[in-house]
Amino acid sequence: MEVLYLTGLGLPRHEVVRIVGITEGTVRNYVHAYEAGGLGPLRRFNPHPTSAALDAHLDTLREEFRANPPHTVQEAMERIEALTGIRRSPTAVRMWLKKTGFPIAKPGPSRPKPTRSRKNYSWILTSPWR
Repeated sequence: MEVLYLTGLGLPRHEVVRIVGITEGTVRNYVHAYEAGGLGPLRRFNPHPTSAALDAHLDTLREEFRANPPHTVQEAMERIEALTGIRRSPTAVRMWLKKTGFPIAKPGPSRPKPTRSRKNYSWILTSPWR
């Protein structure tokens, strides 16, 4: 509401950003949501959906992940979407897994890179065609 009030007063967007303490993109999204349908859509506007929807499936996911823990966040994302139909970003899934106490298997140490050996060019020094 503050964003709309300050914008309605005619303040430039960068001033609204400074006063309210949100990003310029969020100010733009709020104004567009209001222009699209008034206060109704703005009240329902949620630029950052939470992972609370995953909490409704906590028992199912806990059972699944305890039986077969995911090795990567990408694998967890895919399995969560397959089980619940809810798609979240890798960051949201990682944070949800951490919040609920599910460990993600970390890959083991990578193999060392082979070192380049110096080629033996001593034959050039002993070559008769030198």
